[in-house]
Amino acid sequence: MDSPQSPRAQHHDERELAEFIRAGSKRRPDQAFGDYYSGHSASCALGAAYEAMYRLPAEVGGQHPTRDLDWFFDCLDNVKACPAEGCKKRIYLAALIVHLNDDHRWSREQIATWLAGEPKAAPPKTAP
Repeated sequence: MDSPQSPRAQHHDERELAEFIRAGSKRRPDQAFGDYYSGHSASCALGAAYEAMYRLPAEVGGQHPTRDLDWFFDCLDNVKACPAEGCKKRIYLAALIVHLNDDHRWSREQIATWLAGEPKAAPPKTAP
């Protein structure tokens, strides 16, 4: 097994992080704001990614993802510009995901779509 110091240790990118957010969102279908977890059924985007890494107990109130998440997804340490319209923030990706979740109220699916570099869904057309 590779340790974090091992030169062979594999790290994962933003596209894989998006997959983890989606997988964790299935385990806790409601979205949490201001906390990584809320009750038995809610997690924020980073909480969902952590939930996909480890099977967590139903009640995890007050817990935060460990540095395992930052090590496994070393992309979380990259500085990125906020993709929300009109926002000028440039912060570490880990903080940016929390910012999008809590401040801009992006859904976990919207965050995953942005991370994966997928095109945004077009808004539904209204009938004339």
